[in-house]
Amino acid sequence: MYKQNVKNELSESINDSSEKINFEDMHLRVGQKMYLALSNTNSGKPSSPYAASMIGYVQNSTLMVTMPLSNQLIGEPFFEGDQVYVRLVNGQNAYKFSVYIDKVIKIPFKYLHLSFPKNIQGQSVRKSRRIKCNYQATIAENSISANIIDLSIYGAGINSTLPLGTLNSIVTLSFTILVHDREIPIFIKAIIKSTKQSYQNDQKLIFSGVEFTEIKPDQEFTLSHLIYQEIVEHPEKVI
Repeated sequence: MYKQNVKNELSESINDSSEKINFEDMHLRVGQKMYLALSNTNSGKPSSPYAASMIGYVQNSTLMVTMPLSNQLIGEPFFEGDQVYVRLVNGQNAYKFSVYIDKVIKIPFKYLHLSFPKNIQGQSVRKSRRIKCNYQATIAENSISANIIDLSIYGAGINSTLPLGTLNSIVTLSFTILVHDREIPIFIKAIIKSTKQSYQNDQKLIFSGVEFTEIKPDQEFTLSHLIYQEIVEHPEKVI
């Protein structure tokens, strides 16, 4: 059952129960996407994550990654000696570790030599993990507009000004998600498990918790990728 009342917000995608693992346990391949956050910011907190890809590695010596795309950068934020926090998801596991920038290479193309990861933490990502979101959706049966405000592989929390349907009735939910800069339409059936009314700015809102039913393998795969992507890129959205 989809549980809408869980409010355990995480500040990180991998919690204190994560396990220390070896580099080879991550089973990384060339092209593996990862996110780099700098630690030497004025706020004292890690910077926003920058997307990069693994070029290769030399065991116990160096990890080579592409320089993040120029449209992600302001100036040249990467300097030799800087500490970098790295997060990535491979399969159904999330990993994190910190390294240092050993060398910034600019010719013939830009990439980074990072120190080899030693203290790696990893954890299986639960399929029940939910993320905060704001997706415009439509209920196909009655053309009601709604907003999806949280989402998991199994269900969603939805705000609307009109009832989606009666309790335990099945509705068809239509919305579009963005996975790795690609828009993917989702058309999925869901059963209404709970409803609750509230008022915001003198406007009545109905919060509905729905559980997906008859979910197809490709839909589960797509939603999994979205959840994992958000866990790595925006851990503050995890609930």
